[in-house]
Amino acid sequence: MGSREVSLTIPAQTDATGNVPTGQPVTEEMFFKVLDSEIAKVEDFTLAQVTAQREKLSKAESMLKNAPSEDQTEVALDQVKQLADTIGDDFLRLEKYVNVNFMGFHKILKKHDRYLPNNPCKSFYISRMHGQAWVRGDYSDLVVRLSTIYSQLRGDEKVEEKDAAAGSFLRSTSKYWVKTEDVSRVKYAILRHLPVFLQKTSTGESDSQLTNSVYVDNDQLELYQGRLDKTPGAIALRLRWYGANEPSIVFVERKTHRDSWTGEVSVKERFIVS
Repeated sequence: MGSREVSLTIPAQTDATGNVPTGQPVTEEMFFKVLDSEIAKVEDFTLAQVTAQREKLSKAESMLKNAPSEDQTEVALDQVKQLADTIGDDFLRLEKYVNVNFMGFHKILKKHDRYLPNNPCKSFYISRMHGQAWVRGDYSDLVVRLSTIYSQLRGDEKVEEKDAAAGSFLRSTSKYWVKTEDVSRVKYAILRHLPVFLQKTSTGESDSQLTNSVYVDNDQLELYQGRLDKTPGAIALRLRWYGANEPSIVFVERKTHRDSWTGEVSVKERFIVS
C-alpha cells in the first residue's frame, strides 16, 4: 500500500533552511559549519548594534553642545532625554540578546557532548566564544557617556573632588546583592539620577574601573582573622592602586574597625607612594 497524506492542510516537514529533508544524515562537519555560521551572525549583529549606539550617543552629545536659544531649550533637552532613554533601553536589550545567545550555544554544545562523548567540543567552543568581541567586548564607555548626558540634563554642579592623598577620612557605605543578569539594569537605573564616579588615578573611561589590592599580614594571619571576626580595633593593611596599567600612584592604607554601637566609627588612613 502506498504512502498516504495525513492531511491536505498540514505542510510537509522542513529543515532549518526550509527544505524538505532528504534523509541524508547530519555529519559533524555540517554541524560545526552551521554552528560557526550562527556564532558569526550573532557577533556581526552585536558589533553593528554597538556601533549604532555609539553614533546615537555622539548625536545626543552634539545636540547638548549645540543647544538652541532659551525659548527652545526645553524642547531640545526633552528630545535629548528621549534619545538617551532609547539608547539605554537598546543597550539593555542588546545585553539580554548577548546573554540569551551565549546560553543557547552553551546548551547546544552541552547536548552535543552528551550524545557524542567520544568527540567533545563544548570546552573548545566556550573558550573560543569568551575570546570573541561579542562576549569579551567592554562597552562600559557607553554607560559613562550616557551617565554624562543625564548629568548635563539634570544640570548637576561639579564639585571639587577631595584630595586623594587625604591622610584620614570616614566613609559610610551600603552594599547590596545583585544578580549578575541584573547588574546593567541596576547601573542604568542609578545613572539616571546619579553620575558615574571616575577615579582620577585611573586611565580610560569605564564604569567598572579595576581596583587592585594587596593585603599585608603575618604568618598567623592575625589581621585577616581580626577583620573576619570584626573584633574591636581590628586593622587591615593593604596596598591599593587603580587601573589595569602599571601604577604611578600606590596608596598604603590602614583600616581600623570600630563597632558602631559603641558610638565610635571605623577609620581609614592612608598615604601615597609614587
